[in-house]
Amino acid sequence: MARLMITVLNANIIIAAMDANDTHHARVADFLKSSTDDLRIPRLSLAEALVAQVRAERGAEAQTAIQALGIQELADNLFSALDLATLRASTGLKMPDCVVLASARASQARLATTDAKLAKAATDSGIELAL
Repeated sequence: MARLMITVLNANIIIAAMDANDTHHARVADFLKSSTDDLRIPRLSLAEALVAQVRAERGAEAQTAIQALGIQELADNLFSALDLATLRASTGLKMPDCVVLASARASQARLATTDAKLAKAATDSGIELAL
């Protein structure tokens, strides 16, 4: 039996999935519907993705929809502060993107993002892209 692959999601995946007007919505929706991976998102990324929904007073509904897609919140103790600082210094990524990258590394997972800079940093460090 094949081992289930883990894919770590960036916040922009959730944001695009919940906004039909987002440029990446169709591609992300197709990815989420067809993925057989174990989809996970770091807590910080999930919070970031929920901000607009909370502002629109749809936070609880959005969280329920995310859970219905089978997306699970990742533990936030997978890496150290030094790991994050090192990634930030070496890649120039913003800290939330460093959290996603560090989570994918620590989980030996693929990464899903619509952000070109994060995608490049992931592939440069040997992480496979799922989207």
